[in-house]
Amino acid sequence: MTATVSRAEGNLLTLARVAVGLIPPVDATRLLVMPSLAPSKLGPTARNLLAHTLSRGTTLSLLRSGGWSHHPWETPALHFGANTIQLFQWLLATPLAETEVKPLSLSAPPSPAEDFLVAALIHQLRGTGFEAALSRQYEFRRWPLTVLTHTASFARDVSLTESPVFDVPTLAPWLINMRAMLASSWLSAEKAKREVRTVEQLARIGRAQSMVLTAFLDAVDSRRELASFLIDAAAQFFSRARTAEELTRSLSSDAPLRERVDARRLAGATWRSLARLREWDSQHRSTRFIDDGYDVAQKLIREWEVLSDKDFHAAAALVAQLDALA
Repeated sequence: MTATVSRAEGNLLTLARVAVGLIPPVDATRLLVMPSLAPSKLGPTARNLLAHTLSRGTTLSLLRSGGWSHHPWETPALHFGANTIQLFQWLLATPLAETEVKPLSLSAPPSPAEDFLVAALIHQLRGTGFEAALSRQYEFRRWPLTVLTHTASFARDVSLTESPVFDVPTLAPWLINMRAMLASSWLSAEKAKREVRTVEQLARIGRAQSMVLTAFLDAVDSRRELASFLIDAAAQFFSRARTAEELTRSLSSDAPLRERVDARRLAGATWRSLARLREWDSQHRSTRFIDDGYDVAQKLIREWEVLSDKDFHAAAALVAQLDALA
């Protein structure tokens, strides 16, 4: 039996499928480039289809992003409220290809599921150019899952002046299943630094990364497995030799020396944070069989072995190069 919805409802459902990765962004390009018909409200059929799409798509997205490795695995609580419909209505009414777009204003704080939905949408749109308009929205700058996943994007054009609050007990079921998405996003941000031309932009990105990672690592000190995405990103990044010149090769030499030196130093913000994870790794290895937390420590030792001691040294060496006067 085929369900029937209006054209406007169909547009909204298409964007929902893009957000959770059920269809590629190219299938919705026309809906993002120019204003499209948006429903003022959803009928019962469209509501049921939207609920099914978000439930199935979010579950699949989490499984692809790392949930498959957890046995047994449970889906976090999926609560999508009025914010979700307002988000898709705004997307349909807003041409994301334009430099200035109408700001999004939502009626309530986001649920973790809605926070994940935006993080996943930006992840799906990465490389299309549409993600920039979402990253400039003030509404999302306090959403912890979204900002943690896309810190560099949020600081690319506008300074990120405050880190979101990481409520670990609430966010942990999501963070642990977002490991692959987080690693992929941070790895892409590091590789993209070699294309940054202005010292102002590189400095903004580095400051934001330093601020967000400091707040995040402080919050997850008692749940250190939630920081494993940084280990994964570092293991991939340092799978070959890296130099300071590689990260700053496009940087303009027109800026004053002080600003260039500051930008170079801030370019190493992500890998500077590895010093803390290396200290944690050392603590795990010194945990004795009779100590509390021994089993957790042993699990993290095994998981973090993907980043060798040589890789930790390479990260420290890269930071030292960036700190040195070019």
